Amino acid sequence: MTALEHARAIAEQLVQESPNDTRRLAILGELLAALGEKEAAIAEGKRATELLPESEDGYDGPEITCRLAQIYALTGESDEAFRLLDHLLEVPNGLTVAMLKLDPAWEPLRKDPRFRALIDKYAANR
Repeated sequence: MTALEHARAIAEQLVQESPNDTRRLAILGELLAALGEKEAAIAEGKRATELLPESEDGYDGPEITCRLAQIYALTGESDEAFRLLDHLLEVPNGLTVAMLKLDPAWEPLRKDPRFRALIDKYAANR
């Protein structure tokens, strides 16, 4: 069993124990994405954002939306990832241009010209 598979088993157990814990769902989604299980990963990420929408929680909601954007990035759904990132850089939630540049979670998007455009768009505003 690889480390990712072991982490997945733990994450699945934690979700079973607390099925409405949005952070646990999002982490499970990220692990599934890393394991190449695209549909399941996106489903977990979407479920987390449905349970904790930004409209109901302006503090933690964007964090969960950010995790869904990471899932999209990891699964090759770049259009969806960029759509969410453009939104997330507009709301006060802790996501910054610097984090986009440094966090390895965004590596799958870095060669896309939209990544540089997004950085340039928001770097000028900060």
